[in-house]
Amino acid sequence: MGEKDIRQVLDIIGFSLTDWKARVLKAILITQGNQDAPVTFDEIYLNLQNEKSGKRSAQPLVYRSLSSLEKDGYIEVDKSGYKHCYWTGIDIIHTALEKAKGMSIAGLKERVKQTDSDIESISDASISSLASKLVETSTGTPSQQHVRFAQGYDDIYSMSVNTVYAQSERGDIVRICLDWISSEPSRAAERMTDILRLLERGVEIRALGHTMWIPTDEGGVRLSAFYGSIRDEGLPLTLKIQPRTERTYQFISRNHDGIVLIVSETPPTATWIPRGANPYLVDEAISSFDKDFTAGVDVYQGEDGGSDSKS
Repeated sequence: MGEKDIRQVLDIIGFSLTDWKARVLKAILITQGNQDAPVTFDEIYLNLQNEKSGKRSAQPLVYRSLSSLEKDGYIEVDKSGYKHCYWTGIDIIHTALEKAKGMSIAGLKERVKQTDSDIESISDASISSLASKLVETSTGTPSQQHVRFAQGYDDIYSMSVNTVYAQSERGDIVRICLDWISSEPSRAAERMTDILRLLERGVEIRALGHTMWIPTDEGGVRLSAFYGSIRDEGLPLTLKIQPRTERTYQFISRNHDGIVLIVSETPPTATWIPRGANPYLVDEAISSFDKDFTAGVDVYQGEDGGSDSKS
């Protein structure tokens, strides 16, 4: 281990060679000489004065350094006489460094654990929720969501992530109509990752199709296999089919807060409608979904009915 590495390790365990503690410890070692004999404060202080070329060192600073060195185990002190005597040696310093090393490793492991926890908290945080809370805290009034539009699968998916997925928390229900969704392979992995994050946060997902879905392309096969594995793990995702010939609402929603409503499939176009903007439409769409979902057949279990949760 080179000198640079040694200095770095000493800094990490809390003993910088540029600190006053190191200078006072050096003064004790030099004053003791080869005899390792105890030395008094006056002798230590005189050595420091000589080191500083006559410039006076503050005695309180030296006393504090001695107290710190004693507390950390780098020196021993005889307080039986009128004047305290101080001494140290390689064995004493070795024991103190070993203790400091162990404490530093434990502290670093705890910091790593806290860092991992912080990363997890940040990763799971809803930026939309943070932005809304920031506005509410700054202005004293809740932020108001507005109707938005998106065209194309990519933009609609981004809108769904921002208005539905990112806002969802444990106990929420996300409803997804499947009839309009493309299973293009390039987006399959991203969709699977986002769905898995929701499920791991404790969000229940109810997916509904109105035509028998037979995955024939690459993306569809991957999504089908993904859904099967999720059900095998017991995560709260249910995919149901309820055949119907008449057209119905196609949307993605969280609880009754609003819907990403598909208004055209060619080209794919959607609008985000918060419940406050049109409560009748939002409630009607969700009611229609729930009616079909309850009557639908579970693709993986072949059972009717759905689970109950926050709606």
